[in-house]
Amino acid sequence: MNFSLEYICGGCGGKLSPSANKNRIINGFFSDSRTPDESKLFLALRGERVDGNSFVSELLSKGIAVITDREENLLIGGDCILVSDVREALQLFSANYRKDVLSGTPIIGVTGSVGKTTTKDMIAAALSSEKTVHKTLGNSNSQIGLPQTVLATPSDIDCAVIELGMSMPGEMERIAACAMPNISVITNIGYSHIENLGSREAIRDEKLKIAAFSPKGSVLILNGDEPLLKNYDYPDNKVIFVSTENDNCDCFATDVIVSQSGIDFTAVIFGKEIKVSLAVQGKHYVINSLFALAVAHCLGISLDSAANALSNYKSDGKRQFVYEKDGHTVISDCYNASPESMEAALSVLSAYNGRRIAVLGDMLELGNESDSLHKRVGRFVKGKADVLFTYGSLAKQIAAEADGVESYSFEREDAEKLKTFLEAFIKEGDVVLYKASNSMNLGRLIV
Repeated sequence: MNFSLEYICGGCGGKLSPSANKNRIINGFFSDSRTPDESKLFLALRGERVDGNSFVSELLSKGIAVITDREENLLIGGDCILVSDVREALQLFSANYRKDVLSGTPIIGVTGSVGKTTTKDMIAAALSSEKTVHKTLGNSNSQIGLPQTVLATPSDIDCAVIELGMSMPGEMERIAACAMPNISVITNIGYSHIENLGSREAIRDEKLKIAAFSPKGSVLILNGDEPLLKNYDYPDNKVIFVSTENDNCDCFATDVIVSQSGIDFTAVIFGKEIKVSLAVQGKHYVINSLFALAVAHCLGISLDSAANALSNYKSDGKRQFVYEKDGHTVISDCYNASPESMEAALSVLSAYNGRRIAVLGDMLELGNESDSLHKRVGRFVKGKADVLFTYGSLAKQIAAEADGVESYSFEREDAEKLKTFLEAFIKEGDVVLYKASNSMNLGRLIV
């Protein structure tokens, strides 16, 4: 990403300060004033608690280039771009870059309530077997992160795999306008952010806006095991369904074998059978692989090459990261949590030998469904874990429904007590799963 200040100003409909060096080269953006970078452009974003404009004067005095929505900042001097709204300007610049520079680049957009980062990474792995691929780093999928991912996509790349996330109504449409995917993937429709959207149907409708700015007839790859997606009309798209349960779908899996060493199955992609071996644990990886193989098929990549690349796929370390520690096995999965991902993680735990211990924290942003969904997870625990620890007031509902499972519950303010208890409780040969919403900060309690 290398743009002149003048090019950025024109692309976002802004105005340069009189003293600006219009030829200055910018190679990225940042919004944390505590980590200034002379090579990047500071985004003076107005947040709920902090207004980025508060730092503009100081940054300009240090030679940092700035984009702001406060007109008086133009008079300070230095390299400054004035816009009406910084967030919208970044998105506009990204959309223009997509249309002008990346018009011939196939972009694969990935969204879903659960598994979008894993699916994005597996698609990128499959495509990389024959093509040069740019992808979203981590989960930079927001109204700020996604435009920067698009802008960081080189013009000479073969294709890009971009993750799109949303938590509020209207967000998907704004970021879809930046990415304009040629192929859109929706992994599933779960309960994440139901507090903000109200129902799973509303979540589905918001997710489907991923293709709102795609060309008519663009490809939409969907989870055929989700009735909310299967029983729906898609007049503007070419729809492909993938499934782990239904052999009437375009792409499906058979002969699935899950073990501690990984997963083996046969993928049937538009009638062609491909043997797939994954070095990760958890049946949910099967459908993620099917999405990757379906995309590879759409882009004309050898399915054998794609399957071979998937055999080398590894977790990013934040999701179901498995490692040995002091004689026991840790499954660290503290980045995010929903009923679906909780159940997937518990299924991974259930495949292990030894005493299986689940340390489960609150699932957040579930609104009025919170109690019932925590109880649902509790009913799922039986047979998957031998011992259950819950962390947080909401997670108590998990323990309440985990009949027949040895259970212990701790409040959030008792974090150190929980950690001390675990240190004494966990023995050599145990397998311990840690899972909670990211803001519960459960990772710090891993022992």
